[in-house]
Amino acid sequence: MMKRFMTLLIALLATAGAWAANPPDHPITLSEALTIARAENPTLRAVRAHTSAVQAGEVTAALRPNPLFTSSNEDFNVFNPSKFDPADTQEYTQNVAFLIERGGKRQARIDDAHQTTAVAESQFQDAERQLELQVKLAFVNYQLSSETLKLAEDNLHGYGQVIEANQVRLTAGDISRTDFDRIKIEEASFQSDVLTARTSMLQARSQLAALLGIGDAAKLNVTGQLSPPPVQESLAQLQQAALQRRPDYLAAQQSVHKAEADLTLARANGATDVSVGPEYKRNGPDNTIGVVFQLPLRVFDRNQGEKLRTSRELESSRYAEQAARLQVLSDVQQAWDAYESALERHNLYSKDYLQRSQTVLERLTFSYQHGATSLLDYLDAIRSHRDVQLGALSADAQALAAVHQLSYVTAMELLP
Repeated sequence: MMKRFMTLLIALLATAGAWAANPPDHPITLSEALTIARAENPTLRAVRAHTSAVQAGEVTAALRPNPLFTSSNEDFNVFNPSKFDPADTQEYTQNVAFLIERGGKRQARIDDAHQTTAVAESQFQDAERQLELQVKLAFVNYQLSSETLKLAEDNLHGYGQVIEANQVRLTAGDISRTDFDRIKIEEASFQSDVLTARTSMLQARSQLAALLGIGDAAKLNVTGQLSPPPVQESLAQLQQAALQRRPDYLAAQQSVHKAEADLTLARANGATDVSVGPEYKRNGPDNTIGVVFQLPLRVFDRNQGEKLRTSRELESSRYAEQAARLQVLSDVQQAWDAYESALERHNLYSKDYLQRSQTVLERLTFSYQHGATSLLDYLDAIRSHRDVQLGALSADAQALAAVHQLSYVTAMELLP
């Protein structure tokens, strides 16, 4: 069973590595992107390895002191060999001393190491939370740039049809060459939109690929809805969830426990340890045994400095925890305000401006074709509709990014 498990584990690791080097040929969802980032992002992997290194400190903390072997051999008369008689003059002393830790030092070390690991694990979770936000925002940016490029290409294609229609009108004598040239010149702005959108899309794709640990960004493609879902939770619920789930705030709380463990360890280290062990002694022809007992006289150093330092650090960590709590509440409030503003802007475009702009363009197009509207008004309507379309895409992306920001500051996933 163990052999099969290890074989399966190795196969999964090999598959994960191949996936990172060669992303799938199908468009990935946000969930897939987050899975890849958690497994392959090199920065997060470095933090994960550091957390494992910190956890190894628990092994060191639990170790017991090694016994100490001492050998003392005396009275070798090397300058007067004639008087050398090992049976009468030499003295051999062998002893083994065992250090007895008092004051609960070992348990205090273990508790302190556990608290250190807890802080490191929360810091790792916070690093993962920050990476997830970066991936989500990069994902939205890639979606936005892709949709913007598609819109720019559609607008360029649509405007090409406008030029073709007016070419027919020019041939028929319905419009002047000057008007046709002005219509043709306007095409440059549509072509510029395509070039700008393509550059933004390539840059956004490269940014997302770097976060996912993928070297070949050209093979990366995404899929998903750009429109934001509504947030069901209230502000109070989000703030309460943030205080319970935010890893940076949990790390601040655990830092208080760590400081308490440091103070306990400092007090334990102030206790006097003793060493005791058996001794064998040969003095000439005599063989004796005894007991060695060592007791340091801690007249001056009783670890006063560390006790004072750790008590001050405990006070500092408690104030830091209070500051972290206030920061969490402030972060949620600010993200909530940004979400409400972005959602209102999204609703204005999706429920009013986009449809109104389309209607105005259709009316002015019909009016211009029948000679009731000037060329300037017609071109201005085309520009306005293009701006409204871009504004609607931007509003969608901003509202979706605001939801991701709320998820980040509450450490809970708000997307369905």
